[in-house]
Amino acid sequence: MNINDLKDILLKENHSLVIYKNNASVITSNDRGVNSLIKFIEEDKSQLSGSLIADKVIGKAAALLMIYAGVKEIYAPIISKPALQTLLKHNVKIYYDKEVERIINRKGDGLCPMETLCLDIEKPEEAYLLLSTK
Repeated sequence: MNINDLKDILLKENHSLVIYKNNASVITSNDRGVNSLIKFIEEDKSQLSGSLIADKVIGKAAALLMIYAGVKEIYAPIISKPALQTLLKHNVKIYYDKEVERIINRKGDGLCPMETLCLDIEKPEEAYLLLSTK
């Protein structure tokens, strides 16, 4: 299983998140936002260490959570500039189709609140602590 396999699953099966963990199993989610990532981290953060992830949209909040969890490789059709910069700074291998300035909220009338919340955060653990209480 490689990142292209996860990309295919994400796009063909229309999931919001696909994770290949422990070189053994694939888990999928259709939750919106960063809820799935927070749930998986809360269950057992170590299960994501070294994993591959395909995520439909990655903003800075998701990027910081993935770094916090120790994700090794990521694919996203859409990624925000702050998320991309953060992942590169932390040496996470990232593949994406389109880079955007910022992630827009679901209504399309402003910025994603999670992206906004994390714009000035640089420490992954700080982002996790903040996001897990939202």
